[in-house]
Amino acid sequence: MNSTLIVIGASAGGVEALESLVAGLPADLDASVLVTVHLMPTVRSALPQILSRAGPLAASPAVDGAPVRRGEILVAPPDRHLLLEGGHVRLGRGPRVNRHRPSIDVLFSSAARWADGAVVAVVLSGALDDGAVGSAIVARAGGKVLVQDPADARFPEMPRAALAAAPSATTVPLAGLAAALASAAASRPKPRPSTNGEEPAMARTMSESDDPHFLAADETHLTRLVCPDCRGSLAEIDLPTVTFYRCHVGHQWSPQTLAAAQSESTEALLWSAVAALEEQAALGRHLAGANGDDELSADHHRSADRATQLVALLRGQLTAVPGPR
Repeated sequence: MNSTLIVIGASAGGVEALESLVAGLPADLDASVLVTVHLMPTVRSALPQILSRAGPLAASPAVDGAPVRRGEILVAPPDRHLLLEGGHVRLGRGPRVNRHRPSIDVLFSSAARWADGAVVAVVLSGALDDGAVGSAIVARAGGKVLVQDPADARFPEMPRAALAAAPSATTVPLAGLAAALASAAASRPKPRPSTNGEEPAMARTMSESDDPHFLAADETHLTRLVCPDCRGSLAEIDLPTVTFYRCHVGHQWSPQTLAAAQSESTEALLWSAVAALEEQAALGRHLAGANGDDELSADHHRSADRATQLVALLRGQLTAVPGPR
């Protein structure tokens, strides 16, 4: 890369933040900009047009194999991971990361490798913690991490997670992010120090492993947890400042997102149990009424009553409104 690479990740509340950010960027910005925003896979994104109208830089949808040029903004299209490979972008449909495709972690991790330290990662408003692992990898590779001040983010969870994962990150109010990026682009970071020819584990690429992101593991070990998306075993991958999880298929999970996904899976299983118990109760009552044997009928009634009691217990727990946190 001959210029600074700026990679930006946003989710809930992030489009408005992006508009504000690009509006303040200078027309002669000495950097290339790649953007990933969480989108529904079936939507037709108008984000490139929105960003082009918002500021002086032209924004366009990223196209697989397109060169990365300074002064331009490339936006990840729906249902495609956006990666950097050399001086070009790649689009992939690999496994979802944090249940997202495109994923912020994917973009940040690939930028950390290929930008050779001359990368600035920006985390804007969003829920949960996509981008936290990528921020840690960018910082570890010698890049800079700028995080929207959680106090002025509509959804502060993602900025807070990035700050926790990358302690060297700088918190910047949204109004000051454009100036901070222009300053970072003007003072291109030095390439990261040599590793004596040893490539870190995070340098494993999609082309080498059919994996749309990169690993940066100090320690990896299997857990008893299973992937919410495919039910495969999850490995825990520990970095100095953050832990994440990955199945052998390639789904990757940050802790908060994994916890949320497990909660959803548990609720779905419990509702399946309610349905099964209601069926058991209905069958028991039917058999009790159709059977001429009084003792057998009583057994069916007792079975139906137990199932009904369990249904009431589970429904009560599932539909209870939790108290304030």
